[in-house]
Amino acid sequence: MNAPATHAPRLDVLDGLRGVAILLVLWYHVWEISWLPAPFPQLEFLPETGFIGVALFFFLSGTVITLPFARAALAGTPPPSWRHFYLRRFWKIVPSYLLSIAVAYAIGYATLQGGAGLAPDLLTHLLFIHTWFPQSAGAINGVLWTLAVEVEFYAIFPLLWWCFRRARFLTTAALLALSLLWRLHAVACCSQNGIVYLDQDLPAFLSCFAFGMLTASLFLETHARWSAGRRYTVGASAFALGVVGCILLLQSLYASRLVNQWAAVWAASHRDLLALAFALIAFGALLAPRPLQRLLANRSLIFFGAISYALYLYHQMIARELLAHHLPPYVGTPQYDPQWQSTFTILAFALSIGIAAALTYWFERPLQNWGNRRTH
Repeated sequence: MNAPATHAPRLDVLDGLRGVAILLVLWYHVWEISWLPAPFPQLEFLPETGFIGVALFFFLSGTVITLPFARAALAGTPPPSWRHFYLRRFWKIVPSYLLSIAVAYAIGYATLQGGAGLAPDLLTHLLFIHTWFPQSAGAINGVLWTLAVEVEFYAIFPLLWWCFRRARFLTTAALLALSLLWRLHAVACCSQNGIVYLDQDLPAFLSCFAFGMLTASLFLETHARWSAGRRYTVGASAFALGVVGCILLLQSLYASRLVNQWAAVWAASHRDLLALAFALIAFGALLAPRPLQRLLANRSLIFFGAISYALYLYHQMIARELLAHHLPPYVGTPQYDPQWQSTFTILAFALSIGIAAALTYWFERPLQNWGNRRTH
């Protein structure tokens, strides 16, 4: 019988999942402009499901943020200090965020997005509370709403972790219930715009963060205590179950595509199940044998995971600026020109990926490493 693991687990499958998430979001926002259909009619709804990538990002955040604290709790060692935690989060998030805001104003992009005005838009974005104010929520750069949700999660994480350490399943259930009630209220009370607005606040995504926290905790425990054979069997089974769950959820999404407000309503109604499927896939892949892990932990997905933050911050800005500057050239309504659709999509993808890679390795990583060295 194989002994429990004595080495640190590989976590690169999480980087691969982050790559999947950013590709879904990138595809959606470029499709919004090009209208380039998916290659098969049955998949034409997929480009409109960038919200799946956003939910996956939040799930992964809950997982990664929890791992060092769960690891310390399991080993009986002191956890990272909250000062250390917040400084590392600052150097990861804030410099690139501020740069993207500066770029949006410098090129005139921010002024085209509407909003409440320069002062309120800037102030709410600098405080990461812009999702609280409808006029400022989509101002400057529309994708930045997720950063408000992310930072608000960081703000309450010490309280969540205190509860989670004492009763992790009860805490998870409470967060799921709160999130579900918030989203059902949004669907029941609001129009399309109202659903979207309420569905861009932290409570709407607590289920994703909660399943991420639970995944981190359960994974570290099972990796430390189970034999390799048991880990591989359970991991492969959980991974397969999660994939099947995602397929069934996509079938449900496909069936709802003709319903009024289908994407917003489906996302709000099914996010808990989607987060559960993410948890099964991530938990399974983390425990699975290496050949199965490589489905996610491959060079391509890990690369996209590595540049995902910069790619997220700039891809929509780049795509919309290309359209505004008639690149590639067009007349009339370009979305009815298949050649333009394909050329635009390729150009938007290539420029976004290239610029994101440069910013990641020449700005984000060096500054983050410099800052992290000063947190110790």
